[in-house]
Amino acid sequence: MSNLIRYFQATAAPTDRIGRGKYLPAGIGRTAVCAVQLSLAIFLTLPATCQTQPEVEWKIFNAGGGWTKPVGTEGKNLDAGWKNLQAGAGFQMKGGFFLNFNFLFDELDVKAAALQQARTLNPTNVELLQATSGKAKYYAVTFEPMYRAPLPGERVNGYVFAGFGWFRRNLEFTGNGGQGALLQPGSPTVFGSGGNSGAVDAGGGIDFKPSAARLKLYLEARVVHGLAINHETTLVPVSIGIRW
Repeated sequence: MSNLIRYFQATAAPTDRIGRGKYLPAGIGRTAVCAVQLSLAIFLTLPATCQTQPEVEWKIFNAGGGWTKPVGTEGKNLDAGWKNLQAGAGFQMKGGFFLNFNFLFDELDVKAAALQQARTLNPTNVELLQATSGKAKYYAVTFEPMYRAPLPGERVNGYVFAGFGWFRRNLEFTGNGGQGALLQPGSPTVFGSGGNSGAVDAGGGIDFKPSAARLKLYLEARVVHGLAINHETTLVPVSIGIRW
């Protein structure tokens, strides 16, 4: 819960936080380096003829959603939720290799205990004192080399991927506004903070082709880990969807 407070204080003067030149913890740095190295390794193992193809044809699209579990420090402040949406596109290389881009959106509710502690520790923040609920929103765009292989059983494939990209975390708190229902109907946003950073992710899944058509159903799990200002954010989305 104390992590939630640090985000409030950090975003009040973001340039100061960056200006202090904090370094990433060793474990986080190793995670980032490993994910980037794995992505590059997947790409570099592609046949040379694949890497030099003059034309690129989009071969794969996906859309889905599901459940997300926040872990680590973030898991102490937020509830798991079902507002996970994903979409992606990519193209096929030879030998089961793909190069994909993925977009992720997630929304999780702030725990009541974490919100209460934030109000207690920030008694002079009038906007925060008006808050009655809160939510965290996440956005990520990642580049993800993927390897796919057939599994035992007709029309079933398994796949693994690892990547890196852009990540944003927003906190929004709603409550009873101080300007009246005419200017602020419903439950307006009374306080918020956010920050951009890089991110690494990795995961895997299976897809099933129910008929001779191109459409497939898939089930996958991934781990998304923020870097820099978002280095204490780790999400585990589990999604189902369609691929074509």
